[in-house]
Amino acid sequence: MQPADIAVTLRRRTPWEATDLGLAMMQRWWRPAYAAHAAVMLPLAAALIFAGWLADAIWFAILVLWWLEPLYDRVVLHVLSRAVFGDAPAARTVLRSAREWLGTGLLPALTLHRFDLARSFNLPVVQLEGSRGREARARRALLGRRARGTAVWLTVVWLHFEAVLLWSAGALTGLLLPAQLERAQSSEESFLGLFEATRLASVEDALVYVAVILLLEPFYVAAGFGLYLNRRTLLEGWDIEVALRRIAERHAAAALVLICTFAFAFPGPVEAQDKNPKTEIAEVLKAPEFGHFQETMRWQARDKSAPREEPPDWRLRGIGYALAKAAEVLLWVAAAAALAYALWWARRLLPRIAAPKADAYQPPPALFGMELAPETLPANVAGAAAALAREGRPREALSLLYRGALSELVHRRNVQLLASHTEGEAMNLAGMPYFAALVDAWRRCAYAKRDISKEQVVELAEGYREAFA
Repeated sequence: MQPADIAVTLRRRTPWEATDLGLAMMQRWWRPAYAAHAAVMLPLAAALIFAGWLADAIWFAILVLWWLEPLYDRVVLHVLSRAVFGDAPAARTVLRSAREWLGTGLLPALTLHRFDLARSFNLPVVQLEGSRGREARARRALLGRRARGTAVWLTVVWLHFEAVLLWSAGALTGLLLPAQLERAQSSEESFLGLFEATRLASVEDALVYVAVILLLEPFYVAAGFGLYLNRRTLLEGWDIEVALRRIAERHAAAALVLICTFAFAFPGPVEAQDKNPKTEIAEVLKAPEFGHFQETMRWQARDKSAPREEPPDWRLRGIGYALAKAAEVLLWVAAAAALAYALWWARRLLPRIAAPKADAYQPPPALFGMELAPETLPANVAGAAAALAREGRPREALSLLYRGALSELVHRRNVQLLASHTEGEAMNLAGMPYFAALVDAWRRCAYAKRDISKEQVVELAEGYREAFA
């Protein structure tokens, strides 16, 4: 690469301006870059997706496509690096010269340096300069001294761009799918849900991923390449070299006339001087004009000899001290109020540890249309019910026994029956065989209109004495 042949304007740029230069290069040479990128990536993606579809492992095809991103990066950089110097190769030419960009450290890029966050910036060092081993590490360290941080952030930003496009495509797909074809949401934790979603990836997911990588990856490589060109411009003075060469080309004719004039005006041999060029260069570089730039940080004591300001009047000091103390008190009060408000708000958001105490149980005055107050019942419920049964009134006898049993349950046995309970729920809450038999007899008599013999009612009355003794 000769800086004089470069087709972009070289000047000293900030790192983020340099990434913008890369994006501008991509906008200018997007046709050859995308053509070569698609010519390499699309056949490979089609083969992997087809193999994953046959093996029912589309997720593995997506993983391989992601792992091979350094391969696609080399194709884009190969096109841009030649387009910048005036020769934008076509896709067919790029494929024919595959050895040039395949044999430039592709295996280490897919293994040792696969997770290098500054991949777009370090790629030109290996691919364009041909550095290897220790030399490549030293070269990357030198170039990345003021640019690696920007390259890492560039990768982070590009990962977010890819994630946004992928999630947006997934959301759009979910909106367009019929309801019966929507994917089931995983009930596991977030990481397990992500793994399950990846395992259930479809061909459509793979195609969306290919489209996203095909669209974004060239811009990522171009931004890193612009950062690399800017770093070399700063270190090697490419902008100065280009300016001098263009001045020389512009005034080449005048320089030739001047040289001829001096040659004819001062004829005769020039005696060679016995001097060492390296020594002369070293002497010239010792001049203060050829200094070097270095950033250092150190602690340094204050200059005690400097004149000190006279202390202010004691009245002013007292006022200043009072104002400072008042401001401090107000600051602590504001901090305490903010902390108290934060704790109160957090307490409102957190779930309650202990449930609020329920109100004390109040027996209902009536259940199933029957009054339950003890004063409305005879003192001997069983005897009164047996007397009604012998008089030929079994329905009234069963009603009296039912009322008495309910009153006993809610007032003495502390069974918390409510007006909303059914008779079946009342039997379950009571847990008494006698009460279940009494309710069954009452249902047959009151609801089914079946006759109950007085002997059965007398037997239930005797059982009442045993159950509620």
